[in-house]
Amino acid sequence: MPNTKLEANLRGIGDGARLEELAVDLLGREDYDVDPTGVRGQDSGRDALLERSGNQGVLHCSIQSNRIEDKIRSDAETAAGLAEDFDFFIFATTTQMAGVTRDRLEDDLASEYGWRVHIKDFARLRKDLMDIENHDLAQEHLNVDPSNALDDPEKDIEELHQDQISRLQERRPRHGELVEDQPIVAVHIIPLEAVSDPREMIAPELPEPPEFRSRSAGAEGFGDFVVTAPYTDLSEGLFSEYVCLDGDGWVEAVTTKLVIERKGREGIAWYIDKEIVELVDRVCEMYQDSGFFPPFYVYITLVDAGDYTIEKPEDIYGPDTTRPINDDVFQLKRAEIEDFDSDVESALRKPLCQLWNRVGWRIGSIHYSQKDDGSLEWDPYEP
Repeated sequence: MPNTKLEANLRGIGDGARLEELAVDLLGREDYDVDPTGVRGQDSGRDALLERSGNQGVLHCSIQSNRIEDKIRSDAETAAGLAEDFDFFIFATTTQMAGVTRDRLEDDLASEYGWRVHIKDFARLRKDLMDIENHDLAQEHLNVDPSNALDDPEKDIEELHQDQISRLQERRPRHGELVEDQPIVAVHIIPLEAVSDPREMIAPELPEPPEFRSRSAGAEGFGDFVVTAPYTDLSEGLFSEYVCLDGDGWVEAVTTKLVIERKGREGIAWYIDKEIVELVDRVCEMYQDSGFFPPFYVYITLVDAGDYTIEKPEDIYGPDTTRPINDDVFQLKRAEIEDFDSDVESALRKPLCQLWNRVGWRIGSIHYSQKDDGSLEWDPYEP
């Protein structure tokens, strides 16, 4: 099955409350009367009470993907312990279940509790949303235009990113001019909805994007995008770093200020990791406050840095010699922020370690420490 925009947005719904709202509306189309005021426990508890043709039921929802069968059994046990006597039990999940597993579980729970059991897993939710009568729900809950639901979002995201990198190779920002000849560190953060159903907002409708490194910055709108940058850069249109929020919802953050000098040579500053992690954290907060939903795809690219290495702190042990980056356009592995509960530092670990590996640090970024089990965790170096 292709990774369509509908499928990608459904997988990336990222929030149990949003899934519940979608499931409630779909069930309403199936003649269920829904009371979405159920009691919630730590695991979301009873999500909604249902009634159809005089029969009473309960809806549970979960975006959990690991051990989903155990989760369904546990929620069924919880429902059985409630004071109400239910005739049916419905469970909605964005997890893809094997059909034979799903059907067997429905039969097992029906036999155990005497209910009619229906599991709306990923495949069934997708089928419901592809029904022409539910296209408006796909638009409302997943920001997918049903007429374009079968397009491949991966291709659109890659093309959007490559277009921006081609522009930066010519050292052209979204507005004004780049005044520094130093290497460009570019971070692009692209919500799936920026290509699946872009909002096409104008500057007055957009929130102010966070700053990238600058601690004294302002924001200004330019048509269908907003730029945050140091005040003097905004006033003169001459930029050394900026963050731009496009009307379709994607962010471009650029800086030429991550170069330092050590022993007569220039290199990329060792704190590049921390600056990028902090930036992406702030962008995710902006998205959450402004109603942009995951997944978010993060691209980190170094432009015109081929002759540079990373200059480490003077008091930290490292390789005797480091290598230059070598590529004039060095594109790190793409990272994905799956939901608002994701750890940004964990999501960015592979691309950031890839950067340090490139210049000769075998164990990766100095900002991740190695645990006893060999895994790495975020541990920013402080001089």
